[in-house]
Amino acid sequence: MVTGVLDDVGDSLGKNIQATYGYYRQPNGWVTASPITRLELLKYTEEGWQYLEAYGAFDMTPYGVTHIFEGLFMFGGAKELCADQILQTGLYFDPPLVPRCKQHLTQFHRAHKAACWRGATKVEFPQLATIPKELIGPFPCEFCSRKMATQEGRRQHQQVAHTTPLNNIELGRTLGNTMAAALGSNRAATAAPADDTEASLRKRVAELEAQVANKGVETCGCGASYKPGGKTFHQRTRKHKDWASEAGG
Repeated sequence: MVTGVLDDVGDSLGKNIQATYGYYRQPNGWVTASPITRLELLKYTEEGWQYLEAYGAFDMTPYGVTHIFEGLFMFGGAKELCADQILQTGLYFDPPLVPRCKQHLTQFHRAHKAACWRGATKVEFPQLATIPKELIGPFPCEFCSRKMATQEGRRQHQQVAHTTPLNNIELGRTLGNTMAAALGSNRAATAAPADDTEASLRKRVAELEAQVANKGVETCGCGASYKPGGKTFHQRTRKHKDWASEAGG
């Protein structure tokens, strides 16, 4: 009901207001929605952007921001997107539905009504037919429920959000490789006693664990150690103050 009233107001008061957004293809092949006013169009064209005039103009609304390519898809423009953009943005995860009304969001059509969605179908991306299957996700995170559009995106997410478990995995791999190498070399050196072999392996594992535990640890002249960022706190301790006093004297 509210939408209908707004449409009537637009029809009676704003017939001369033109929609100001449209679609462009950027030099890298990606499609974007940007202003198409005279100055903006000239600016983008000089920068090498191609205005995709065939797909019409629309107003940018909160709904439009979250459904940026809906107008493009309504008029058969899915083919304009390059495969890289489809993969990087994850559009292929759950392709959006395409309204059947073929009307952009403007002052004359402020929102899609129930009739617009009757018989709506999901957009299809034939560009992906030639893409290797291993590049098509989604790629679930190994530590949480998030899903990424690309393998690179998953790697970056895990490095930022899951540093501790990743470090633990890396440590396990290092220890495993060290143990495998030690066992392999010990098989070749048959003259070495079995007890020495096990003792040597345990010693190497302990050394690696100590290196990881003490990574970045600093040792003060007073004999105490502190981790990065703990220097100021350490200098306030009684042990350091006593040592500094004696050294100064």
